[in-house]
Parts: sequence; C-alpha cells; structure tokens
Amino acid sequence: MKANHKYFILFISFFTILDQLTKLSIIRYFSIKSELLVDDFLFSVNEYLNFVIVWNKGFAFGLLQNDLFTINLLYILIISIVIIFLFFYANSLNQRYQYFIFSLLIGGAIGNLIDRIRYGAVVDFIDVHYQNLHWYVFNIADINISIGCVLLILYEISNKKT
Repeated sequence: MKANHKYFILFISFFTILDQLTKLSIIRYFSIKSELLVDDFLFSVNEYLNFVIVWNKGFAFGLLQNDLFTINLLYILIISIVIIFLFFYANSLNQRYQYFIFSLLIGGAIGNLIDRIRYGAVVDFIDVHYQNLHWYVFNIADINISIGCVLLILYEISNKKT
C-alpha cells in the first residue's frame, strides 16, 4: 500500500471517528436510549447555537422521512454503493489533495451510515439559528460532507482547462 493510500485511510477513519464520538457524547449527555425517538431535548450554547437531538429517518435536510424498514435498507444500500464508488474513484486519482477531499466525503458518509445501521436513523444535534429562524439540524458528518463538496467544486473550478 502506497504512503498516500495509508493517509487516505487514516483521514477517512479520523473523520468517521470524530463524527461518531460527538454523536455518542451528545446521546450520553442527554441520557436517552436509541429507541426513544424524540426531538425535544435542548441545550442552549449561546444565542445562535443549540444542541438538540433529532433522529433523522430521511435523507438530506430530513427529506423523505420514513418508518419503513425496507426503505431504510434501500438508503443503506445506496449510501454503501456511493461510499464504495467514491473510495475506488479517489484511489484511481492518486493525488494527495483529492484524498483529503474524498476522505471528508467518505468519512461523513460512513458516519451517517453507521447511525442508519445502528439506530435506523441519523443522529443530528447541531441547531444553528438566529432568533426564531432555525437552519436544519445537522451533525459533524454533514459538516464534513459539506466542506468536502465545497472543496471539490473549488478544486474542479481551479483546475478547469479552458
């Protein structure tokens, strides 16, 4: 295994573990069980940030919420295929900067996939707001995926051949 590939695996592991540790910490802080699906535990950090547990059974931004076991299995299958594709695609590029970008994407996806397998829902807990205007509740995996997407777009724009 090339040195670059080792760093790729290390970064993916780091981003996945960071996500899982924050979720476990928040679950333990609120002392709730995984089968207790509630959305009303709140800890106010400051006037713009709260921690609240939301069990997201849907996709991005809570779209397509479901209670069906078969739909959850379909989500798991799709996410797994995307992770495998991204991993092999990134390995074929063999470029350090792109390894970092794809490790953010893959690590975030694995973090949310673990939740979906473990709980049947993704644990979201970061509530950013201004007065009564709240953004969608999200987690560290979502931050990793968002940063990875932005960096990938910037990378592609800066390397576009004209």
